Amino acid sequence: MYTAKKRVISSDNLVVVSRNMKEFLEGKRVLLAGANEVDEMLLRYMVVEHGGTLNVVTTEQSMRRTLASSRYDLILMNSRLGMENAIGILSRLREDSLIKAPVIAISSNDMMGRGIHSGFAYVLHRPLEKKKMLQALDQVLQLK
Repeated sequence: MYTAKKRVISSDNLVVVSRNMKEFLEGKRVLLAGANEVDEMLLRYMVVEHGGTLNVVTTEQSMRRTLASSRYDLILMNSRLGMENAIGILSRLREDSLIKAPVIAISSNDMMGRGIHSGFAYVLHRPLEKKKMLQALDQVLQLK
């Protein structure tokens, strides 16, 4: 095993984050856009249990209203909001200067390259697990 900054890299190239979720989420405002019921339940548990606040929106219009009126530290966005593709929605929200926080995509498909190229800070793959969420938070919310 090799030790590097905040993480430990094991011999099988898996990254293990040496921080706990509370360090990343305590006091943070998180917006969840377009998640299914299971993802919403898991993410609500992860965020709220570790000291954060989670708001949920289901459409691009409700996301626009929420982003225009509130500040968020992190945005989690499903790869689709209804029939809309999240990549297109993210592009329009950025054009309108409504996105001021890092955005993590949640997807069942392998959209890592396309998602990062389109402006997502990270692509979180289903099934959602605490370990995967920690890796995403570690990469996106650079703590000191």
